[in-house]
Amino acid sequence: MGFLWVYMSAEQFSSTHYRTLDSKGRLILPPEYRDCLLTHASEGDSCGFWLTGFYGRLVGYFPENWKCISEKLCAIPFTNVKLSHFKSKVMGLASFLTFDGQGRVRIPQPLLREAGLEKDCVLVGMLDKFEIWDQQRFDSILTTEDMSEALTSNNINIPL
Repeated sequence: MGFLWVYMSAEQFSSTHYRTLDSKGRLILPPEYRDCLLTHASEGDSCGFWLTGFYGRLVGYFPENWKCISEKLCAIPFTNVKLSHFKSKVMGLASFLTFDGQGRVRIPQPLLREAGLEKDCVLVGMLDKFEIWDQQRFDSILTTEDMSEALTSNNINIPL
């Protein structure tokens, strides 16, 4: 039986971290996420990330990745109402955030509302981005449902 080695560079978000929002809507980023953002920051630019919300969670992107996503979103025609509304929501909620000396970011109220964040949060590393979930919402998606059919129908073969 062979082994698959997965290389995780220091420039990728990984792991799951549990955090609590403070009364001002600030969240402490895990040290490895801060290091990842610092590594990715261009010289002279402020170290930060783009945060937006959709599908009940927030997603944080490296600035260069957000640029690619926003270009694709801008290409969505206004003639398709559903896609136009999706574009408006994702781009309208997007905020560039930086962290303070203690590693905290202040999440704007519209994003807190979009993700239903009140206190307990889960940060999930997704390699080139990370997600921020309300803990109850995140826990509710963790099911024992068999995903084999959905994976197969999308031509995804992961031997789990």
